[in-house]
Amino acid sequence: MSCRDTIHLICWYLEGRLSPPVASEIKRHLDSCTDCHMVLDAAISTLDRYFTVKSSDEEPAPQAA
Repeated sequence: MSCRDTIHLICWYLEGRLSPPVASEIKRHLDSCTDCHMVLDAAISTLDRYFTVKSSDEEPAPQAA
């Protein structure tokens, strides 16, 4: 698997949307390619920041009148 293909499919890889053979190819490539592994780490970090809500970021619950 090429770097271009790996980077193109990284989000689907993280979401578990790829077939097992394709996911295995990507994992094998990520294990041997530091550049693509850095892209994977950046994607994970971005998704964590986007989907992890901190208590200070939460909006207060509406109060009954």
